This record gives sequence, C-alpha cells and structure tokens, in this order.
Amino acid sequence: MSIRQFLISTIALAIIPAALVRAADTAEYVGGTVKSIPMNSTGFLNLDDTKTLKFNYGPAVYKLPYDQITGTEVTKGDTRHVLKKLPVPALFGRKKETLTISYKDPAGVTGKLSFEVSARLASSVQATIADVKALPDAATAANESKEWWGDQYWKTIRNKGTWDAASASAAQPAPATAAPGTKN
Repeated sequence: MSIRQFLISTIALAIIPAALVRAADTAEYVGGTVKSIPMNSTGFLNLDDTKTLKFNYGPAVYKLPYDQITGTEVTKGDTRHVLKKLPVPALFGRKKETLTISYKDPAGVTGKLSFEVSARLASSVQATIADVKALPDAATAANESKEWWGDQYWKTIRNKGTWDAASASAAQPAPATAAPGTKN
C-alpha cells in the first residue's frame, strides 16, 4: 500500500510543475486593433518561424510577419490586492506583464496587439522579435561587404550569372588579325 501511495504522489508531483510551466507560457489577448481575435482569448505565442510570429488560440492561428512589426513594449501588470487595500505578492515570480506589439500592415494601417504574459515570456518575445528583425540586416550587410572566396572556383546558384557571362565571352571567336606584310 505504501509503495502505491509513493508512486502516485511522485507522479502527481512530476505532472504539476509541467502544468505550471505550460500555464506560465500562455498568452492572453487583452486588446488591440485586431478584430479577428476574440477578447481574452488564451493561447500560445509561437516564435519558431523566422518570418512570421503566430498566436495560436484554440483551433485558430493569427499570423503577423516580422517585417511588419514596428516595435514592442512591455508594461508591468497590476498588482493584486486583498480587499482592494493589501497588495498580494506574486508567488514564484509569476508576475504578469502586458506585451504590446505595434505593426504596420501592407496597406500602411498601423495596429497593435496586446497580450498579458509572464515576465519571462514578455522579455523572451521582445528579444526574439529584436533578433529576427536584426537578422536580415546583418545578413544583407555581410553579403554586400564581401564575396565568398569559392565563387571563383565553383559554379553555384548564387553566382550562376557570373559563370554564364564568363562562358559566353570565352566561347566567342577571337578577332581575326592580318598576317604581317599582308593587306586586308
């Protein structure tokens, strides 16, 4: 009997922290200009794609391309009070913050998405968006600043035009020259 109780309590203690971590990663849509997301929808912010931020809520997914994002802002959440007077500390550092994502759609209309998330998730999302937005600029600057040393030895998709031009110029016959002492 005691082994069974031990196993059940061990399994329960192993499951509870996983559920708490999963709950800490949830995001609740608390407002903004997007009308397709219902207010107070709870879901997950998916940052796995390098081109699109996704908010998975229920069976639906809202997608926002990173190149449309103009800025992010994190504001501290309200502290909870007992009897509207005594502040209650957040247990285990699970303070909620509001993450606001500003964007401009292809038509030029500005919009905002506001999510209530944990402090850890807010800073993670903000850093990821900044990293992804900086990534194309760094890659473009690196490509423009120098060519790959192997371009002169190997034909690739990236340098195909250069190799085709070199092959075409090599295939043209050399101009005929007159032999010395003869007239054309």
